[in-house]
Amino acid sequence: MKIVFLGASGMVGAGALREALAAPDVEAVLSVVRAPTGVTHPKLRELVMLDIFDVASVEDQLVGYDACIWAIGISSSGLDENAYARVTEELTLTWARTLLRLNPKMSFCYCSAGGAGGPGMWARVRRRVEDTLKSMPFTHSGAVRPGFIRPGPGIRSKTRAYQLGVVLLKPLFLLTPLLVRFMPFLFTTSEILGRAMLRVVQGHADRFILESADINRVGA
Repeated sequence: MKIVFLGASGMVGAGALREALAAPDVEAVLSVVRAPTGVTHPKLRELVMLDIFDVASVEDQLVGYDACIWAIGISSSGLDENAYARVTEELTLTWARTLLRLNPKMSFCYCSAGGAGGPGMWARVRRRVEDTLKSMPFTHSGAVRPGFIRPGPGIRSKTRAYQLGVVLLKPLFLLTPLLVRFMPFLFTTSEILGRAMLRVVQGHADRFILESADINRVGA
């Protein structure tokens, strides 16, 4: 399997990238980034794009892939719906449609967010993305909605408030196996989440929307 990654420099994407690179059946990974990350691996190639909306300029480099794992996300704080939707919806669907056109057997996993079933503006936008992706003729597709994620070693969140929470809750991480077992609807790890996303594009998920408990089950 050859996979295109978007968002691999963030917390979710970095964890998923590690799992993909470690997977025996993943042959190659193309990571689309705005700046070089310094991550090196025999399976990995980085495609640096200053304007990530300009997918048309790199179409020739996106042919021959089997799957896409999408982990780009922004906070809705301080944004109106149009501004939030530009990255969350427009960017995601532009890439999804392009990749599917170039690779008709493409599979796609989208990182949504816990609470995306709620009434808020951000949740409404996320659901539109989920619904559109579900309607597209991907070979396999799904959306993960993680709750709190314990990042793996060396992985940090770019969201300050989230990273502060990670620091404050670090003593609880010693109880990670118990938290995953007894609070799977709230808590997961970047390793489990990464494996769940990989299994979505491999066709091993049993539903399109994976809430936190589903992520822990599928990615175990």
